[in-house]
Amino acid sequence: MAANVRNRSDFAETFAVHTALKHALARKLYSGDARTQKAATGLVKSLESDRSIYGRQLKMIGLMAKGASIQQMVKSLRCSRRTVFRYLNHLESAGIGITLEGGRYQVPKGLLKLLKRRN
Repeated sequence: MAANVRNRSDFAETFAVHTALKHALARKLYSGDARTQKAATGLVKSLESDRSIYGRQLKMIGLMAKGASIQQMVKSLRCSRRTVFRYLNHLESAGIGITLEGGRYQVPKGLLKLLKRRN
């Protein structure tokens, strides 16, 4: 299960799982089961890492919150231009409004706060 979520590119679905896990961990819902808590913590860390598609998409959103060019995203994510465009398409498919102004991609200002909000 963890590998499937980590390697999927459906941002909206993975965001829902990530948010639910963070919420459960913050509310200590797994405190009675150390094994489940450890698994949930590991999955959250794995999802947020640069090794997961979702983690790289989160990083991309952070870059676009400041206004980032394709080249900046390629360099920061250490991937190809094609991969950046694929991630942009995934994010747009998830309903994230991405705009292009002066060669810089941007997302709405409040989006980063929503994604980083602690539960």
